[in-house]
Amino acid sequence: MSFWKNFLFGLTIAVNCLLGFLLIFYDRFLLPSWLQVIGRMHPLFLHFPIVLLVLCAVWILMAPRLRFAPPTSFQHTGKWLLLFTALCCAITALMGLFLSKEPGYNPDSLQWHKWSGILVSWLTVAWYAVYDRLYRSKALPVIALASLLLIIFTGHQGADITHGENFLLAPITAAPVQKKPSFDEAVVFADMVKPILESRCMNCHNSKKAKGELVMETRQLLLKGGKNGKLWDTAKADLGLLFERIHLPPEEKKHMPPAGKPQLTDEETTILYNWVKQGADFNLKVRDLSATDTLRNMASYLFKSTDMEDSYDFAPANEKTVSQLNTNYRVIHPIAQGSPALAVDVYGPAFFKADQLKELEKIKGQIVSLNLNKMPVTDADLATIGQFLNLRRLHLSSTKISGSGLVKLTRLTHLKDISLSNTGVKGSDILQLASLKELRHIYSWNSAVTDADISSIQRDHPDVHLDAGMRTDTILVKLNPPILQNEEVIIDTPIQLRLKHYVPGIAIRYTLDGSEPDSLHSPVYEVRTTLSGMATLKARAFKPGWLASDLLQYQFYHTTFTPDTLILLQPPDSLFKGKGSKTLYNHEKGDLNLRSGKWLGFHKTSLVCLLKFPHAVDPQDITLGSVVDTSNHIFPPQSIEVWGGNDPQTLRLLGRSAPEQSNFSKQAYLTFFECKFRSSPVKYLKIVASPLVRLPKQQLNKKDNKGWFFVDELFVN
Repeated sequence: MSFWKNFLFGLTIAVNCLLGFLLIFYDRFLLPSWLQVIGRMHPLFLHFPIVLLVLCAVWILMAPRLRFAPPTSFQHTGKWLLLFTALCCAITALMGLFLSKEPGYNPDSLQWHKWSGILVSWLTVAWYAVYDRLYRSKALPVIALASLLLIIFTGHQGADITHGENFLLAPITAAPVQKKPSFDEAVVFADMVKPILESRCMNCHNSKKAKGELVMETRQLLLKGGKNGKLWDTAKADLGLLFERIHLPPEEKKHMPPAGKPQLTDEETTILYNWVKQGADFNLKVRDLSATDTLRNMASYLFKSTDMEDSYDFAPANEKTVSQLNTNYRVIHPIAQGSPALAVDVYGPAFFKADQLKELEKIKGQIVSLNLNKMPVTDADLATIGQFLNLRRLHLSSTKISGSGLVKLTRLTHLKDISLSNTGVKGSDILQLASLKELRHIYSWNSAVTDADISSIQRDHPDVHLDAGMRTDTILVKLNPPILQNEEVIIDTPIQLRLKHYVPGIAIRYTLDGSEPDSLHSPVYEVRTTLSGMATLKARAFKPGWLASDLLQYQFYHTTFTPDTLILLQPPDSLFKGKGSKTLYNHEKGDLNLRSGKWLGFHKTSLVCLLKFPHAVDPQDITLGSVVDTSNHIFPPQSIEVWGGNDPQTLRLLGRSAPEQSNFSKQAYLTFFECKFRSSPVKYLKIVASPLVRLPKQQLNKKDNKGWFFVDELFVN
């Protein structure tokens, strides 16, 4: 037992030392993908140390008062419990440190949680180290209480990051009551759009937890978008990424809001859609909208003056009756404190029965709002709903009604809003309701209501706004580009090309020679497609009735001969010296971050390197991995020369090339440059690549007129 105790204690000390080391070099260490998996286990594993630490504290505080076992037994058990707690705390803190390195988390927001979590780990291991010495002293209960308080604080900070600010205390903290502006003062974004984003989106897209690198807290950050691009594009038929994600099926991984989170209502979707469709003006006031505008009609309901509020002259329902009707799948609550009016929300489609509606007849005079979205409600159930004569709002979206039973709702003279999206209703069915005097909004997205029906109803009933959303059956939507699943950049042996697309029935067409793929002549991707050499992959997705996707482009590199020695005969610029000569043959491709340590930069000197092979080779091609960024004076090399032979003192010129200089461009891109030559057996190669001697006229400056040339890898084939 002492062996295992010492082993676990040593392991705990080692993990805590690793924590300290990683903290010191936090900004420098890079996390491999397999450690990301361990980091993502942090939310799963963190419950163990929380429970164990609480047990330890309770044990320390309660053990002296217990008499059914010898004191030494309590001491021994408490020490083992504390050891497991210290180990779990250390592992959890390490996982959390790994998770914090992933993109999407604001480092400033993580500081308190990161440090308090590590302090919990260090405190518990210190507690264990002095446990025997302090067991009978008053200091031990103080340490136990301090640990409890610290882990509560740490958990609170973590909950704020994961679930939003003040998550833990929100139920007992009075939320500030925001006064609704008047109709004339209301701003569309601030008073209609922003509240939707705050309630549905900002839990995941805030400065503390920026999922997809998207933050929605300010106007500037909204316009910036995330790693997948801007949120909306009014030039597109579907208005861009935001609505593409909203309208994905709920079971899709990329559907927003994610499954399990509160979903957008039809009204909220309509507000977002119409605001973006009109240009996403952040300063637009409601009063400046036209009289027939959708947003104005909705705002007239949201921002009406006090004297226009509904007044309810009916008596409140019996509280005991309401309590009996409340179940796990049917929630009944007053619409406001002290109001006799009730709202009813029904959940759980699998448990829904028509009797759930008939039971509500006991309070039918007090129900003003009924939410039956996604319930298997049929036309027969509408007869029961038609008895709720004080009903103002009725949600029937995604139900099984066909529309023929809507005539049973014509008795609802106070009805103002009805949602019929994703149902089988037709224009003739809706016409039966349009004559209701107080009806103002009908939502019929993805139904059988046609544009002609909408025009006819709006003409005959101008006070009723019929919102049928986008007509997706007449819009050509652009496909997303294919997804490349290969992680290899440099190919030593043949590999299987792995392309994927989430839309069923599409054809992925590709080329490997740098030409543009088309829908007729380019080969169709198949699972057995392989790559065995240098290739410029270009691929697009095609499907009848859809616009072709944007281009996927990726460069695969191949090397046949690897030198056993490479010597830089001229040093690179001191600011961009990478890993020295190893940079050119370590099979690590660079990106657009030129200070990543994967690039050699040459400015006033040329790249001159000597390659020595273990035996004679027969090369035909030299390829230099490079980058072009003309806005920062980074150009293709002016010339590339390849010299070869069996004696480094008597090399002969094998080939020379002059890469075409790029046109003026502001956008940086990765590329490569080749020099081909006639093959002959050699043991030594010398590569000379000279940067541009003189910049183009439009980029000349007084200080320096020479160009830069960067290289990250050299391939011999």
